[in-house]
Amino acid sequence: MAVVLALDLGSSFVKAQRFDESGSPVGEPARQPTPIRPDGRADAEEIARSVEALVDQASGDRPPPAAVAISSAWHTLVGVDDQGRATTELSTWMDDRASAEAAVLRAAVASASQVHDRVGAPIHPSFPSVRILWTARHQPDAFTASTRWCSVSEFVLSRWFGIRVGPSSSIASASGLYDQGAGAWDVEVLAAVGLDAECLAPVDDEPRAGLAAPYRSRWPALADVPWYPAIGDGACAALGVGASPGRAALTVGTSAAVRVVSDRSRRFAAPLPPALFGYLADPDTAVVGAARSNAGAAVGWAAEALGIDSDDPVRDATAAREPGAHGLRVDPSLIAERSPRWPLAASARMEGMRRSTTRLDILQAFVEAVAVGVADAVDALEEWAGAQSLVLSGGASSSAGWRQLLADVVGKPIACSAVSDESARGAALVAFERMGTAVPPPPGDGPTVTPDDARVAAFAELRAARAEAAFGASLGS
Repeated sequence: MAVVLALDLGSSFVKAQRFDESGSPVGEPARQPTPIRPDGRADAEEIARSVEALVDQASGDRPPPAAVAISSAWHTLVGVDDQGRATTELSTWMDDRASAEAAVLRAAVASASQVHDRVGAPIHPSFPSVRILWTARHQPDAFTASTRWCSVSEFVLSRWFGIRVGPSSSIASASGLYDQGAGAWDVEVLAAVGLDAECLAPVDDEPRAGLAAPYRSRWPALADVPWYPAIGDGACAALGVGASPGRAALTVGTSAAVRVVSDRSRRFAAPLPPALFGYLADPDTAVVGAARSNAGAAVGWAAEALGIDSDDPVRDATAAREPGAHGLRVDPSLIAERSPRWPLAASARMEGMRRSTTRLDILQAFVEAVAVGVADAVDALEEWAGAQSLVLSGGASSSAGWRQLLADVVGKPIACSAVSDESARGAALVAFERMGTAVPPPPGDGPTVTPDDARVAAFAELRAARAEAAFGASLGS
C-alpha cells in the first residue's frame, strides 16, 4: 500500500507524518519547534533550517513515500532578493503592527467590501497585503531590496527545487492579494499597495519533482517523487477531520476558526458576508469560515500573567463556577481580532473589578470572553451556511475544560475529533486523491460533549447582556 509523507508547516511546530491510502497514520510523527516569536515574526533562514531538520528526520524513515504533501500556515510573508535570500523577517498573522496601514489601504480602494469579496477577507493587519505596505512605509530599504514576496512554503520549496516556486491557489487565496474569481493577482489591491505583479510568482497548482542537487543527496528518498503544492493549513484541517456539508470543523488552538468546505459556485453565488473569510483548498473547492485571533494563546497568557500554574486552566476557571458570577466584563483582544468585526487594532480591557475579585475570577472572565468570541464566530458562519454539527480539533480537543465550555457557550453538542494531526492528514488525502486513489470515508469521531442546559441558559443571558450593553463597541472600528 502506498504512503504519502505529509509535512505540516505550522506557526508553533513543523511536523511530518506518513499516511496510508485509508488516511491512517503510518509510523511515528516527527516534529520540530519553529523559532516564531510571540510577536508573530522570525528569521526566515532559521525557519528554513527548522523545516529542513524535520525533513532530515522524516525522509529516511520507511516505508519510502510515493509522494510528499504539504500543509502550510496561511498568511505568512517574507521578502526575498533575486537569489532567493530573505530581505525581511518572516511574518505571520500574529504580527499586528500594520493597523495604520490597513486603514490607509481600506481608504485607498474604491470599495473595501468588493475587495473583501474578491480576495476572500477584509483588508486587515493579519494579511500579507497590509504587511507589505507596512514594510514599504517603515522599512523602505528592505522593500526596495525585495524583488519577490512569498509565503513560507514558497520560500522553502524554492530552496529545495532551485527554481522560483509560486504559491498554490490555496496559499494565494489567503494573502489578501489574490482575486479568487478571476484567478489572478488583484490589480486594484496591488496598485494601492504600490506593488508590481512581477513581485509575486504566478500561481501554480501542479506537482513537481526533481530536487536541486544539494537536497537530492540529502533526501534521496524524496528526490524524484511528486511534491504536491502546499495547501493552507485551515483547509487541510477541515478536510482532515471530515468537514462536509452540514458538518463544520471547529479548530481551537493558538487561535480559533470554524470552517465549512464548499464548492466554488456556492462561494461566489453572492457577496461574501462581512463577518466571514472565503479561501480556497484548490481552484474548485472553497473553505468559508470565521476566525478568532485570541483563543488558546490568549488564555495561556492570562493564566501565566495571573500566576495560575495548571495543566488545564480552562477547567480550573470554569468547573463548578457559575457563568458570569465574577461580575467582570472583558475584551480579550490582546492582538488585533478577526471576524466577525475585523477591527484594525487590539483593544483588550476589563471592567468591573472589586476588592473581592480574585485572580480565578479574572481568569474565568477572560476564558469566558474568549469562548463567547468563538460562539460569535460559529453564529456568523451558520448565518451563511445554515445549522452545522461541530467537530472540534486543536489543543482544545484534549482539554476537558475547553470541551465543556465550548459546548455550553455554543449551546449544542460538540464531537471531538479522533484525528491527532488533522492538517497533515488533510494534505495527504488531497495528494492521494490527485494520485487517483479513492477518498476514504470521514474518520470516526471521539467522544461527543453534551452541553449543560443550565449553563447554556446562563451563557445565553450573558451574551445577550453583552450585546445590549454594546461592550466592545469599538471592535467595529
